Amino acid sequence: MYPILFQIGSIRIGSYGVMLAFAFLTGFLLVNRQFKKAGVSVDLAWDLHFLAIFGGMVGSRIMYVLENISEFIADPLHTLIFSTTGFSVLGGYVMAFGLCMWRVKKSGEPFFKLADLYAPGLAWGYIWGRMGCIFAGDGCYGLPCKLPWAMTFPNGIIPTLSSNNSLLVEKFKELFPNEPVPIDIPVHPTPLYESSLSLILCLILLFGHWKIGKGHRFAFFLVWFGIARFFIEFIRLNPFDCFGMTSSQCLAICFIVVGILIYSTSKNRETYTVK
Repeated sequence: MYPILFQIGSIRIGSYGVMLAFAFLTGFLLVNRQFKKAGVSVDLAWDLHFLAIFGGMVGSRIMYVLENISEFIADPLHTLIFSTTGFSVLGGYVMAFGLCMWRVKKSGEPFFKLADLYAPGLAWGYIWGRMGCIFAGDGCYGLPCKLPWAMTFPNGIIPTLSSNNSLLVEKFKELFPNEPVPIDIPVHPTPLYESSLSLILCLILLFGHWKIGKGHRFAFFLVWFGIARFFIEFIRLNPFDCFGMTSSQCLAICFIVVGILIYSTSKNRETYTVK
């Protein structure tokens, strides 16, 4: 992994930031293409992109704070503003969704028409955002394991070295109580799992036969994303402090429920032609 790609003076260019920029840019271009094919203004698409970035960054930071409240209490200014890590993607999706919903309502375009058009871009962006976690070794990895594809991040932003990661040492001792703790602890590469699942999702959204405007494509995204994140949380390091689940699992359930509701109430929605 390469947390810092290069440095110019005091400015450091990190791999996570580069991958996030790539995710946003290519995701936006994909959405723009979907909008053009449906005869929707690309200017509206760019408005939604801006709100998605703003909501994604702010919402993911807020979600991270809620998941790590003790860290925030210990050093609120650093956690909110100066930390180069500390983002939880689900929180970003929630805030971005709210802001974009407001803009769509203002535009007069049918919400589910635009949501269906936007869905592949969301899946595509998530693929590369999660790959950024792998390149940076930012602590989004999972529990210690001994699987053939387990990975280590000795030079990551949050390394897997036993000398630098007491939480990982504790988890290793819980899972493998009679074994010595390795110098570098192999872990589940959970961002890679999520990227792979999102790639499959993106292909289904792009090449499946969808009725644009019904909300089915957007609903499918929500349900798939929610189910994938819910089960992956079981092998991540997040605490189970939200009704016996992680906070991300609680949000994932909301995604699933909303997706099912969107699909089940779609009967009378109009469909639109996409070239």
